[in-house]
Amino acid sequence: MIDKKAVVLGFGRSGQAAARLLLLSGAKVIVSDRRPKDKLSTALVRSFEEQGVLFDTGGHRPELFEGADLVVISPGVPREVAAVAYEKDIPVIGELELAYRFLLPEKKIIAITGTNGKTTTTAMVTDILRLSGQKVFVGGNYGTPLSEFIINGQKADYVVLEVSSFQLETIETFRPHIAIILNITPDHLERYADFNEYALAKARVYENQTIDDFLLLPEELSAPLPFPKARVLFFGEKVNSGAELKGSSFVLHLPQGREEYSLAGFKLLGEHNRLNFAVAALAARLAGATPQGIREAIKNFIGFPHRLEFVGTFGGVYFVNDSKATNVDATLKALEGLVGPIILIMGGKHKGASYFPLLPLIRQKVRLLILMGESRYVMAEDLRESTEIKIVENLEEAVAVAISEAVPGDTVLLSPAAASFDQFENYQERGDIFKELVKGYAPQFLGEDNRADMVTYH
Repeated sequence: MIDKKAVVLGFGRSGQAAARLLLLSGAKVIVSDRRPKDKLSTALVRSFEEQGVLFDTGGHRPELFEGADLVVISPGVPREVAAVAYEKDIPVIGELELAYRFLLPEKKIIAITGTNGKTTTTAMVTDILRLSGQKVFVGGNYGTPLSEFIINGQKADYVVLEVSSFQLETIETFRPHIAIILNITPDHLERYADFNEYALAKARVYENQTIDDFLLLPEELSAPLPFPKARVLFFGEKVNSGAELKGSSFVLHLPQGREEYSLAGFKLLGEHNRLNFAVAALAARLAGATPQGIREAIKNFIGFPHRLEFVGTFGGVYFVNDSKATNVDATLKALEGLVGPIILIMGGKHKGASYFPLLPLIRQKVRLLILMGESRYVMAEDLRESTEIKIVENLEEAVAVAISEAVPGDTVLLSPAAASFDQFENYQERGDIFKELVKGYAPQFLGEDNRADMVTYH
């Protein structure tokens, strides 16, 4: 890339990492961001400018692409922004593909994608490998961009990456040794023409694999995918090649034989998390993890905030924060894992999917549905025949209504089935505010917290 002109679209974490790697390769870098320059970190911009980076802010002007040799587009930037580059046959890739081109051939990659469960499963694989004595770099869509691994010259036996459909849109040569598609359900339909286009974006995770690689798939796929060249192993409740969940244990059907592991002591809630762990164990064993590493991870893995996170019990009412449930399938999983009666808080930025799939479980388990945010009226229309519905403006009102309506034995569940960007910076902020509201108001109206009185899960 020496003296080549590279345009980086987007100056978030991904764009910053790409710009650093391009500088290291000798490229002439221009960063374009839709935000005005005074909305970017002054110190950060100055540090890049001192290295020769030019900034063009306040939008993405078509003139930027004149004479460009490469465009690196950040995952959150709409593809239409690079339309001029595509018309001029200028290569358009993402940070993931850029970093992969600098990765040494002997570095093995485990890439994990899917609509839900990516971050948790990525962390599970990483923990198992580390507890097995392997040195691991973990990043991608979760945590640190792969470019940072290249820039810092880190050492690792395996590279474990969470990869999103947005990142996979712009790959060309990216090839993981082990690829995992956890699930594919409707999501991001505001970006894709239809569900099939979204599914095909996910499937790109294995398009460059060969017979020397592994692809792990659910036993039942909700969308037809291109035929893989890699060796395929399945996971589910009725498989004999891969990972088989058996209630309180799971079996790995491996080339070297059958291994069964008890899930006694596993701390995460819900059957989907037990299955995610079985998949993680399968991938880790294929990558050289030890049975002892798996057994230690079963007992020690604690998960992440905002994913079916128990907040507390106040006056016999349980509160659960599932703010990470930004789509319908994630909320379905939460409802499947909880015992009713439930007061469910939903709503946020609408992502284009139907809420009809929630009807059966809401009818079965939810006695009050509180809808908030931009999507509240769309949700109310789809779910009008499910249960009692109350419509509010925001999360503070939703929590107030939930507390006023709750009786001992109820579970108040925040599981929005929508993105957070209508009213919050991200799902973390939404979940943190929910926890603050619960801890601020619930003791006053319901009684003090009794953490020994835990919520009941399937």
